[in-house]
Amino acid sequence: PRASHARGFDQAEGDRNTSTMVVPPYAEVGCRIETTDGARAVVRYVGPVEAQDGIWIGVEWDDPTRGKHDGSHGGKRYFECTASSEDGATPGSFVRPHKIRPSVTFREAIATKYLDGKLPVASGATGGDGGDDEENDEGMFVKSSNGQKIEIQLCLKKEDPNAVLGTLDRVYLPDAAIHTAGEPGDAASCGLPAAKVRILDLAGNLMRNWDAVAAFGPEFPALRILDITGVRAAWPSIPPPGPSPFPNLSVLVMNRSGASWREATAILGACPSLRELSLADCGISRLGEGDLGVLGDLAAFAGLEALNLERNAVEEWSEVEKLASLPSLERLHLGGNRLRRVRYPAHVAKPGGPVPFERLRALLLADNAIDDWDSVDALNDFPSVAEVRLTGNPVTESAVTRHEIVARVARLSQLNGSLIADQERKDAEIRYLRRVLGLVKGAEGAAAAGGEAEGAAARAPQRGTEAVQAMHPRLKALVDSYGELSTHAAKGPGTGKMGEDMLELTLVCVAASAGEKAPQKKKVPMTITVGKLKLLCEKLFKVKVDAQQLYYKEPFMGMPELLEPDDYDISYLGVKDGSSILVEEMA
Repeated sequence: PRASHARGFDQAEGDRNTSTMVVPPYAEVGCRIETTDGARAVVRYVGPVEAQDGIWIGVEWDDPTRGKHDGSHGGKRYFECTASSEDGATPGSFVRPHKIRPSVTFREAIATKYLDGKLPVASGATGGDGGDDEENDEGMFVKSSNGQKIEIQLCLKKEDPNAVLGTLDRVYLPDAAIHTAGEPGDAASCGLPAAKVRILDLAGNLMRNWDAVAAFGPEFPALRILDITGVRAAWPSIPPPGPSPFPNLSVLVMNRSGASWREATAILGACPSLRELSLADCGISRLGEGDLGVLGDLAAFAGLEALNLERNAVEEWSEVEKLASLPSLERLHLGGNRLRRVRYPAHVAKPGGPVPFERLRALLLADNAIDDWDSVDALNDFPSVAEVRLTGNPVTESAVTRHEIVARVARLSQLNGSLIADQERKDAEIRYLRRVLGLVKGAEGAAAAGGEAEGAAARAPQRGTEAVQAMHPRLKALVDSYGELSTHAAKGPGTGKMGEDMLELTLVCVAASAGEKAPQKKKVPMTITVGKLKLLCEKLFKVKVDAQQLYYKEPFMGMPELLEPDDYDISYLGVKDGSSILVEEMA
């Protein structure tokens, strides 16, 4: 070719006779293709290019940085790229047909995978009494040495493939270069028990649009779970007309599909039995336009119980509030977005109308930008939330965060993936209550002295007891639950016996710069902060405050626990009478 290295063309073509090349049907305009080096694209043009020999395929790459132009070459426009208007993107290129990896039909993919000796077998095909093996409606398993169930697929000789295909109720064909279900009836007649197939994994395949995906519905009418992760098809913006292709589908996974919220809701309207929808990594930033009416016909959402929007680009909590009226929503996955706060949308409730997020039990918010305790306190307002994930948010950076979250949110039974035991909740609430009552007492003392307590000033710009109570909305409920504790903790100086408010600690210096120092037994107030305890240790052991790290240790503890932050009371952090405090030096 005369200009095989020209700008806008992909790679040299060697000695091939380009004038006789034939464009395969899977490389027609609108098709999804994969090149021989694994890159994905959409075909936008097929035909000649001026000053170039033979037929060329104009493509828009999924990765726009791979492109060389916007569909124009030599001053002539050959095709449009949907991404060309975004930040001057140039996602277009021309490639030769032989650079496109062949795509296959579903029937061809079945033959390639399951007729090559790697076939799942039905229970009893291996003989014997089964031992620790077991099979149920979820598949075949063996038990590992620690008791975990591991799903297995066994191999059968290639000589009898149809017998095995006839037992399958789940089909896994990810990244198999499938572009079509074939002619009507082809997929259903490839040897599978079409009426029994419940799970179909087509992740990473090359279907061009929703019609190509929907064609699998009539082939497998009992389908319950469909995974089309990474299928970047042209999705509909309005519900497709006609009867649903997936009347029994309950789980649809569309992660990394590039679907917008509008397109996803259109597809939801075509799946009347859907219970779970996953849209992770789709670049979604808004859940529709305008106010709360954006969801349109709520009948399409009536049965949705779980929605996964992880690793998208949602920033404003007002977008999440648009989901408040979903009547069946129980699990909402929002991890990896850009949310800065959480608020319960009480303002959207109407007299006699549905309660916002009435059935929501799990709110998963890991790896966002939440940095205020008001957002944690707001979780109390959700009527049913019992499971929360908050790891990876600025508000959770402190080592004591778990105790505080447990204490602040009354209904939590699971936090960051681990269950909250009754004893853990009681300990957390008592620690938290002691600290907050200390703030209240400090605020009262400051008001009496006409000043402002140091602790309260550090935590609240407002003055007085009311400001402290406003920052800790569970205070009254906790005082009602632990009345004796509140009476004890609220004692002022000079009332009652001093020893009742004191802890005896053994201070042990292990800092290298201090040399050998004998342990010191000291009595300190229960409400002493970590920072003030460091000042005491500096006087005793001559280790500078800013170089110290304090750890507390109990006989039953395997490893000492770091005491932080400096403005927290040591009793809130779990230090008890008789504890040992280790004075370490920061590296």
